[in-house]
Amino acid sequence: MRMGLGLSVGLMLAGGLVVSRGSAQVVGGGGPASTDCWITFDSQPAPNYPTLRPTGVRCADNDATCGDANAALGYCQFAVQMTFNSSTGFPGCSPAGFPSDGFIIPYSGPSNDDHPKYIADFEPLVQFASDQLLLTPTDIDRMSGFKNVVIPLDIRFSSSGPSFKTTTVTLQPTLCQAALLTSGKCPPGVPKDADKVKLTCTAPVDAMSGQKISPCSGIASTFQQIQEHIFDRKCTTMATCHGSTDSLHDLCLKPTCGARSAYSDLVNATPHSFAAATDGLKRVDPTNPENSLLFHKIKGGTRLNSPGEGIGAYGLRMPYNNPAAGRGRPRLTAGEIRLINDWILAGAPQTGFVASSGACQ
Repeated sequence: MRMGLGLSVGLMLAGGLVVSRGSAQVVGGGGPASTDCWITFDSQPAPNYPTLRPTGVRCADNDATCGDANAALGYCQFAVQMTFNSSTGFPGCSPAGFPSDGFIIPYSGPSNDDHPKYIADFEPLVQFASDQLLLTPTDIDRMSGFKNVVIPLDIRFSSSGPSFKTTTVTLQPTLCQAALLTSGKCPPGVPKDADKVKLTCTAPVDAMSGQKISPCSGIASTFQQIQEHIFDRKCTTMATCHGSTDSLHDLCLKPTCGARSAYSDLVNATPHSFAAATDGLKRVDPTNPENSLLFHKIKGGTRLNSPGEGIGAYGLRMPYNNPAAGRGRPRLTAGEIRLINDWILAGAPQTGFVASSGACQ
């Protein structure tokens, strides 16, 4: 949700002073007072949690008092601005010079887009740092401009149905006065500013009843639930995943990819995997999960592997999991896998609801 403008109350943030600047507040983000001005942050709304000593931003989805700019249920949108060498509001800290390779936001950059902790919305801040560095002590108040960070609420699947879970994204950059080590850390003893700003989205609440709003609100079919609660959140967030409109991309899992869609690319579709196609599998074979490549890809296990060869006959487990590269996103939950299994068993209908403990009804 877009953070509200016009907030200028001075607050103390652990490890750094919060002072007013224009439309929002400036946050040091942590670290010694002598270096805390090297990276600072503005946000909309200003830090508000915990109440007495704010260390981050916490807002509920669809909360008008936080100025929600994302109308979609289950998504918060915050705006964050990063500044190098803030010139005011940080007593005891002086602007300094920095090398071109002294900055990092962990798990960011194109080479990390398959990492479980990768946040695509941090990439504009990484690009800003790349454009700005080198810096001298006279290069002050170098601002990135406000960049939106969208936080999809996690969803818990249970026997009583799905529910939204509080979800936090942490921006944790480091700016170092020497080139970073290959580990991404600042060399020992070299001055640095290592910061942490937490952005937290909580479940939406009905203003009249005070009750939490269910993820089932607005869901008209089990397939729509799978699309919005699983595919959109875990399978299509990167162009390198299943969100491409390129006709050469193996599988679209978005509602639309040009003339294609997740439903048309899945149900009764022949896999591009030679091994799976040779074995007679469909991407989704209605009523038959065991003959559906999608089910094996999300469940993992021996059916993905060529016996004795140690390689993936049907490819890697999805969401992306590549042990050989040391990269992998978390497996779908048991409730998510059960929902997809039950949908396939029921004939993989595009409309209507199927019987499942995790399904909306």
